[in-house]
Amino acid sequence: MQESISGGFSGGAAAPKGRRFASGLIDLFIIPILLGIVIGVVLLNVPEGIRNVLLILVNIGWLIFRDMVYSPGRHMVGLKLVSLNGQKVTITQAFLRNVLIVVPFVLVIGYLVEIIAILSKGERIADGWAKTRVVSAT
Repeated sequence: MQESISGGFSGGAAAPKGRRFASGLIDLFIIPILLGIVIGVVLLNVPEGIRNVLLILVNIGWLIFRDMVYSPGRHMVGLKLVSLNGQKVTITQAFLRNVLIVVPFVLVIGYLVEIIAILSKGERIADGWAKTRVVSAT
């Protein structure tokens, strides 16, 4: 299924829910835990408050990098992120896609809401906000 929106997007078929879930498990669970362990060990002698802020910034940086540059999870399951206007995903779009899981106070709730959205309708809520879509790469 290809869809043209405002003359811009005409990419691949919508990503299957199972593959989106698998890519999310890798990109939003496994990699952040590994990054947290490595960065946490590197910053072991840094005061706790500063270390926590740095860990949050690393997480935000990872999420933006994953959407703008490279997502191992999406790559492993054959998916890609596209902008509905046909251009490269911008930093604003990457941030908007992740706003529910970037803000520490809504992190757990944001993850749950997004997981439920993917499993029920196959799209993240924040994809609509960012005007992006995850599609099959092939």
